[in-house]
Amino acid sequence: MRSSLVAALLLSGSAFAAEPRSATTTATACTDSKTQLLQAAKEQGLVINEEQIGTLSSDTGNIVATSIAGFEKIPDTAYAQGVDVAFVYIDSPDAGVPAGYYRVKVRANPEDIQVGKYKAVATLIDATGKEVAQRATRIETFSQEATKSARYGSPMNVGIQQQTIRDYNLTRFFKTVTVILIRPWGTTVIDLFGVDYSDYYGF
Repeated sequence: MRSSLVAALLLSGSAFAAEPRSATTTATACTDSKTQLLQAAKEQGLVINEEQIGTLSSDTGNIVATSIAGFEKIPDTAYAQGVDVAFVYIDSPDAGVPAGYYRVKVRANPEDIQVGKYKAVATLIDATGKEVAQRATRIETFSQEATKSARYGSPMNVGIQQQTIRDYNLTRFFKTVTVILIRPWGTTVIDLFGVDYSDYYGF
């Protein structure tokens, strides 16, 4: 699983187009979406990690995401109280939420937090503070104590991954986009589209 998560980070900061685009057009679109995410965060009084902003543009829609500044210093035990982990822009008919900017807050039951894998819930909160939707989240904690050196060479990495998930009977397929947050002591995988992908990640 960890190798697939690292591979997903290769998507971070890249734009995936449904139609061919010139390099100049793609670069301009990425720059504009990142600038707009920074401005929206500022208007909501949030500080985000600019260097971690990733974009995804495809037939699924447009997604822009990054982590909340300071999240890289918070141990996974804090999930019991709820932690603001990311700030995202979602514009997709498959997402089940209005197009817009959302603060993402993740909470896990205290009894579930452990070294290993466990489930949590991410809440999408709009600019007015309204909780718009809750999304399945999967966490893997390597250690409940913060460490100084990162497992993957950086204190914090953010990736966006588009997937197609099948149901148990192999009769239906669902598109989903996940935001993957990797820190030295654990990973957090948030399904933005509300698709249950527990089997895919081995939970």
